[in-house]
Amino acid sequence: MRFHERYLLSLASAFALATFVLALFNEVQLDLYVSVYIIAYFIITLLHSPLKPRPSRALDFIGYGLFVVFAVIVAMRVYAILFGTMLL
Repeated sequence: MRFHERYLLSLASAFALATFVLALFNEVQLDLYVSVYIIAYFIITLLHSPLKPRPSRALDFIGYGLFVVFAVIVAMRVYAILFGTMLL
């Protein structure tokens, strides 16, 4: 099995396991699913490094975007805790 195939299989397995566990606990909050997927992405990507330069740049670009999404989710949660209302 090639390196990128192993990476994609690990990523798909981590996402499937996260979905199964969250569904098992009857979780319905979409932001929790997205946060867990983002954390799983970072862990799997970190475990499969170092990559070749071109795929590494692409994954870094995706990681920056996912980090921004994660930061927005955390900021919305902090806002909800501090002020008692959700932004969206």
